[in-house]
Amino acid sequence: MQRKIFFNVVIVLLLGVIICGIFSARIVERNLVNSIEESLIIESGLVRELVGERLIDSNDTGDYINKIKQTTNTRITIIDVRGNVIIDTEKDHSTMENHAGRPEFIAALSGELGKSKRYSSTLEVDLMYIAQPIYKDGSIIGAVRLAKPLYQINVLLNKLYVNVFIAVIAGILIASLLGYKMAVNITKPIKEITFTASRIAKGDFGKRINITGRDEIGILADSINDMASKLNDTIMSLQDKNTKLEAIMSSVVNGIIAIDSAERVLFINNAAERLLNITGRDMVGKHLLQVIRNNSLDNYLKTILQDKKFFDTEITIDDPVEKVLKFYTNPIKQTDKSDIEGIIITLQDITELRKLERMRTEFVANVSHELKTPLTSIKGFAETLKMGDIEDKLDTVRFLNIIEDEADRLYRLINDILSLSELEQRKVKTVKEEIKVEKTIKQVLSMLKSQSEKKNIEITLDVQEGLDNLTGDPDQLKQMLINLVDNAIKYTPANGKVLVEAYNLGDKASQGEILIKVKDNGIGIPKQHIPRLFERFYRVDKARSRTVGGTGLGLAIVKHIVILFNGKIEVESEVGKGTEFRIILPTK
Repeated sequence: MQRKIFFNVVIVLLLGVIICGIFSARIVERNLVNSIEESLIIESGLVRELVGERLIDSNDTGDYINKIKQTTNTRITIIDVRGNVIIDTEKDHSTMENHAGRPEFIAALSGELGKSKRYSSTLEVDLMYIAQPIYKDGSIIGAVRLAKPLYQINVLLNKLYVNVFIAVIAGILIASLLGYKMAVNITKPIKEITFTASRIAKGDFGKRINITGRDEIGILADSINDMASKLNDTIMSLQDKNTKLEAIMSSVVNGIIAIDSAERVLFINNAAERLLNITGRDMVGKHLLQVIRNNSLDNYLKTILQDKKFFDTEITIDDPVEKVLKFYTNPIKQTDKSDIEGIIITLQDITELRKLERMRTEFVANVSHELKTPLTSIKGFAETLKMGDIEDKLDTVRFLNIIEDEADRLYRLINDILSLSELEQRKVKTVKEEIKVEKTIKQVLSMLKSQSEKKNIEITLDVQEGLDNLTGDPDQLKQMLINLVDNAIKYTPANGKVLVEAYNLGDKASQGEILIKVKDNGIGIPKQHIPRLFERFYRVDKARSRTVGGTGLGLAIVKHIVILFNGKIEVESEVGKGTEFRIILPTK
């Protein structure tokens, strides 16, 4: 731009100098010619009036003509009516050709003032001719012609053109200096404005233009500075809002996905990526089916976009594990338009909820079944005894024993249900007592000794010397151990073995842990049943479970007691080789 301005300024100045020089030369030339012409007209008129008629009729004119020439410094020619030269002050008239065809002479013979400019072959120079008629008795008898050379004009014009050329050269120098200075003065602030605007466009909103002045460039610089300041405030506000929005979206438990009307992803938060197990990047702009490969979801969204009716649905996702997700949808549209521009999808993981609902349903069914079985036996045998049809006292005693056993079974079931309910709802009293773990284990094994002896099961106890004590409710710890050892005895065949171990974990200088193991060599548990082992009323082998007895709530109670102790429980089992329960409890 600087180069363009420089050349434009130089060209304008040069054109101005050249045009002014040419016009000046033309004006000077015209003025000089007019001046010579007027002088010749006056002089020719004087010559005609003074000696014109006499010069035509007399031959004694030499001295007189020479005096006139010296006075006027012009060439004087007297021509008769036939065009013959009678007198000429520059050349012998007898040797001159006839002038009847000269334009100035022709005009003079017609009674007008004759004018002409041409090259004189006689004198070999450019001359201006003025001719006037000579009258005698009212008739034109000839013409007087005065001429002056134009070489003076040419000399003056040549000097003028030289001066114009010098002025052009000087104008080039001056125009170059002025053009360069003007170009620099104009482009310097424009360059600064351009540089600053590019920095602002790249995000440097703190950059400002340091240009003072109230001209157009100064006003433009102030406008750009104001724009940058407002852009900076707007960008900072948007960044702050985006940061807060991202923080909110990231902390939201539910997943959020925004798609346009073509099902392309506009936004997806971390919770949605986690729920859908999405690990890729650059998901924005991709079709939702590329991100979530689930035809049920794709059909669901297509139905909404087609019918423009929004409803909720549940979709099961199988990758990598089965999840039940609840999808809520809402339209994205401008307030003044009815067209839907996209959809906001909210995802909620209801896997645990559905699992709890299933467990509750199963629990109700199992409780109903478990309560119904002993009640049916009690009711049936009681009605039999009430009818009095049994005369044998041994049968009566057997029936009463059955009624008692079923009542005990019913009592244990209700007691376990109440215990489990209290543990789940944390309604048990918080007891913080020091528990001697080794002593508690020995008490439990003593309580179950008779049960193990009936099946000739060997119970081995291995307790680390100096075992740490626990803090908590000793009755809960005892109940937990009873359930684990009792299960080990029940599901271990006769002549089997049960091993109970307890030893310290961790550094005693810090918070330690105690590991309690209950291991048997019984029937074992298939791997597919282990994840549901601690559910209420869940039985691996229902037929065998009813044979060995039990309510199906023992392991559920164990799990909740471990949770109350802030511990964790692990299970390892192999069918036909046995099962091992490991319980890790913090000492404090």
